[in-house]
Amino acid sequence: MNPTHGGWLILLSVIVALVLSVAHTPFDLPQWTDWLRPDWMVMVVFYWVMELPQRFGLITAWVLGLVVDACLADPLGVNGACLATLTYVTWSLYERFRMYSLLQQGGVIFLMVLFTESVRLSAHMLTREAEFSGAIIFPAIISMLVWPFLAGVLSRLSRSLVTA
Repeated sequence: MNPTHGGWLILLSVIVALVLSVAHTPFDLPQWTDWLRPDWMVMVVFYWVMELPQRFGLITAWVLGLVVDACLADPLGVNGACLATLTYVTWSLYERFRMYSLLQQGGVIFLMVLFTESVRLSAHMLTREAEFSGAIIFPAIISMLVWPFLAGVLSRLSRSLVTA
């Protein structure tokens, strides 16, 4: 990521997504509210691969996934593999995704987050004493609902950067 020509914006958005992914809900709230958090990293990676496919690649996604693994104490490589897979799929279809409306892109985000949560739950079931839970659908739904807001903010920031 070159810090010139918007590289700092990509880096800043990835750092903010990482902080939001790691941040815990307040202790006053019940523990089940943790399932109501969107998957910020998937949304940010999807946006930048779709918007600037020449600037955001598989290695970047893999490294970000390893950082997320370390921060969330997930089995090493799970998020890296998921983000690299999602980056490849988005790379392959980014021209089509650009033509989608925000509602259709939200559906794509729903499927991507559901895939990521399923892989993460499967890894936890193999490595720990975790049980299957249907609650993995909630982060996908919340991510789908947050997507138009996040895409709008990142789009405004990137457009103001291009005109500046």
